[in-house]
Amino acid sequence: MSIENIVEKGELLDQYGALLTDRQRECLDLYYNENLTLAEIAGHFHISRQAVHDAMRHGEEQLLAYESALHLVSLRPEKQKAARALLGMIPEEHRQDARQLIDLLSD
Repeated sequence: MSIENIVEKGELLDQYGALLTDRQRECLDLYYNENLTLAEIAGHFHISRQAVHDAMRHGEEQLLAYESALHLVSLRPEKQKAARALLGMIPEEHRQDARQLIDLLSD
């Protein structure tokens, strides 16, 4: 698996992880963020590698479905670029206040 793929899955997990089951979220977190193997995750939960694999597969399918519907991760760079452009249009004396509001909207 490529670094780009791992980063993408991590971003999806960060954005939509709360919508997964606890087991799916924990398995994906241990795999993508803690770099544990399926065997290590299985040992952690006292379940089979197949159960870990299934939880991860279903979790990843859910993450992709959420992103397909909501596009929160894929549109993030475009929104950040628009926020920077908007901030540049605001007069200097109002920029600090505007930055706080734009940051709030960008999160």
